[in-house]
Amino acid sequence: MYLDLVGHLIGGQLVRAQRAHQRQGLELLKRMGLYSGQEMLLLSLQREDGMTQSQLAALHHLDLSTITRVVKRMEGSGLVEQRTDVEDARIARVYLTEQGRKLCEPAWQVWLDLEKQLTQGMTEAEKVLFWRLLETAASNLER
Repeated sequence: MYLDLVGHLIGGQLVRAQRAHQRQGLELLKRMGLYSGQEMLLLSLQREDGMTQSQLAALHHLDLSTITRVVKRMEGSGLVEQRTDVEDARIARVYLTEQGRKLCEPAWQVWLDLEKQLTQGMTEAEKVLFWRLLETAASNLER
């Protein structure tokens, strides 16, 4: 009985939409050779190349150990490289490689295309309202 009702709850539809959005996004990124979250690091480094892993972790609200794993994987794929800070040899900075830089625009386009698909059939006013409602819902749950 309760499981039948879940589909009628707003939260149930929100989860359904989020899962579909994530599934499609991850599939498109996978075709580019990227794993979950890697595109966000690429885009962050495109905006500010040479951040430390600590800065990336704080920016993306992730544990340092998670960022360390992601950076190592991306380094192994040739997307980023780590270099010692010129002023403090204890600090390693993360930089995009040419290969990583070439993936930034296509990775961003994945999310722009998904945004179009997500809001297909909505007017501009409905898109603004939808955004506001989701922002309010997120704020309510973050309290």
